[in-house]
Amino acid sequence: MGDTESGEFREHGLEEEGVTEQSGSHLEDELRAGTCEGEAGVLNVRKRVVTDRESVEVPTRREEVTVDRVPAEDEASETEIGDDEVRVPVTEEEVVVEKWPVAKEEVRICKDVVEDTEVVEEDVRREEVDATERRNPLRLGRSLTEVMPGKTEAGLGMHTRTRFAV
Repeated sequence: MGDTESGEFREHGLEEEGVTEQSGSHLEDELRAGTCEGEAGVLNVRKRVVTDRESVEVPTRREEVTVDRVPAEDEASETEIGDDEVRVPVTEEEVVVEKWPVAKEEVRICKDVVEDTEVVEEDVRREEVDATERRNPLRLGRSLTEVMPGKTEAGLGMHTRTRFAV
């Protein structure tokens, strides 16, 4: 737009041309979900001593002595009469018990990460903008039939309401 009187070009702002502008914010909640790591529990693993009684059969051997008296078949020879003693050792096996620790199993504790998906629902708010426009066809002394020939006021819809869902 220029200035016709001076011939110089000059810009006009909206306010200079009689146009006013108003604006407002349109707000709406955005839902964002994430994760944070926290302690879900603790696994305690401990061992304790338990005493059980076990029975084991152990085969053993022993010697038994019997003394038999039988009649002599030979005649007495040059044997003298007197005290005499014969020693015969007798043996037996004794059960001996030994104990020592033996590793029977190992306990391994492993943690695995398991991925899962959870659905989270939350209410979110938004603003809806309603704009109502009112037109006056009778501006500057003109009648409705002059502005739109063949139309009536009811047919024109004097009030127009527009709904913007954003």
